[in-house]
Amino acid sequence: MKRTFYVGLLVALLALTFGTTLKADTITDGDIMLTASVTGSLATVTIQCLDAACSGFFLGDISLKGFTFTGSPTLNTAPSGFVLENGAQDNNAVGNGGGCNGTLTGKAVCFDADLPLTTVLGNSPITFSANITDGAVGDVLHVQVTGYDNNAGTQTEGGKGFAISDDLTGGTSVPEPGTISLLGVGLLGLAALKFAKA
Repeated sequence: MKRTFYVGLLVALLALTFGTTLKADTITDGDIMLTASVTGSLATVTIQCLDAACSGFFLGDISLKGFTFTGSPTLNTAPSGFVLENGAQDNNAVGNGGGCNGTLTGKAVCFDADLPLTTVLGNSPITFSANITDGAVGDVLHVQVTGYDNNAGTQTEGGKGFAISDDLTGGTSVPEPGTISLLGVGLLGLAALKFAKA
């Protein structure tokens, strides 16, 4: 009985030790809600317009930083017209949807919008995600996103548009679902051992 308990405890500790954590947070900037998360293998940004005031803007580049990874990231999900780049963006750039500029390689991912811009912000969430390797989160995730009133990705004089660059403070670190699954399998194995001996 003691041996079974210790084996189960060991499996639980291994699950928590070798499992990865998920850092996630949501902020609202004006009428736009941004959610970002990073695990050991995936970096995700979701953007959603909460009011008619921001609906209809063309989305430019979107970047997420505040974490590290190794190797080259690969595109997981994004609307058509976006390619993934290793690095951050410059929200002061004019044209090309905000300008992924390759700074902070291995520390940021940037979803680069092709011109003409084709993704229109609406009331449904739009998700961007990148496959990463050895993802590790620093203290604060930071998200940048640009939006334009035209598909050329330029700020017209007196035209509408937005450029958001915000820290996602107050993020939480919780076990990733795979870690919880591993822990559950270990506990099920423990229960199976107990019933097998009975």
